[in-house]
Amino acid sequence: MEFVKPLEPILIIDDSQDIRDYLSSILTDLGFEEIFESQDFESAKSLLTSNPPNVIFLDIELPDTDGTQILEFINDHYPNTHVIMCSGHNSLENVQNTWELGAKGFIAKPFNAKKVDTVLKRIEMIA
Repeated sequence: MEFVKPLEPILIIDDSQDIRDYLSSILTDLGFEEIFESQDFESAKSLLTSNPPNVIFLDIELPDTDGTQILEFINDHYPNTHVIMCSGHNSLENVQNTWELGAKGFIAKPFNAKKVDTVLKRIEMIA
């Protein structure tokens, strides 16, 4: 199934270059072209300002800021942006907390193309 509604640009915020590369590769294989990456929230701020993304894949554990604080900032300043939280710790508490804070999706690491595709299709339906 092709994506109908525009989900681009997409921003990946993760401190791991390997995760950013892997997720970017998956998104490219799914047909996305406008993909931006940032290793931390500080460098992501300029991307948010210059080209506000429609979707953000956000790591919960970043070295400069907790992902949930970034989620709250994005919800306050970019309410139309859909945030998908990513974490290697997919405890029920972690997932529930991000949903309560307004995340539109959660992907546990390690993820694969099918999980990414599924969460993006879910977001497309609510967009």
